[in-house]
Amino acid sequence: MEHWIGGIVGLLCILQFIQGSRVKSTTYEVIGDEKTMDIVCEASEDKGNTPIREILDIGGLSFEVADDLETLFYRGDIKMLMDLPSGPIGMQVDVFRWERSQWLPTPLSLKRESLCKALINPWELWYPIFKNIPEIEMICPPGKGHIYTLNNVSNHEFIKNMPHVDIAGDLKAVVHLSAGDLKTCVVLFFKVFKVSTN
Repeated sequence: MEHWIGGIVGLLCILQFIQGSRVKSTTYEVIGDEKTMDIVCEASEDKGNTPIREILDIGGLSFEVADDLETLFYRGDIKMLMDLPSGPIGMQVDVFRWERSQWLPTPLSLKRESLCKALINPWELWYPIFKNIPEIEMICPPGKGHIYTLNNVSNHEFIKNMPHVDIAGDLKAVVHLSAGDLKTCVVLFFKVFKVSTN
């Protein structure tokens, strides 16, 4: 009888622990920075052998500032300047936060074996942006001369139901892309605000 009571007490303790340690769901507000138009990585970050400006032409992109003075609406063309080697496009993303006047690494990173599959996956963080590109243009991998057209694509998104992580602040994502023997680097700047935690 004592073992049975001890087992019940132990089970109740485990259930209480599980209830108290539930993963919190957080909503984040993400705002892409206008500095993102300058996608070139610094030399110290760039592990590539081909500059991104030799692969992509984003000179046709422009943005309009919304009334809230934070939201930007991008429009224009992104053009491929060269053919990519055959095979999947790999992607490694490392995220840094601006603290104490320097970019410090965060525990956030992503790795995808196939960028093409990741771009159309509705569970990926960037899906709200890429779903705005016309389906007929979503060719991946793209060939030389292919054009992606952006039409009023917002830099302002709310990402819901994410695990709670202390990530709010000014962030920088250093994105390393590789296909065959081609390697390049892209940098993106954005701000993250914690909106709510459930």
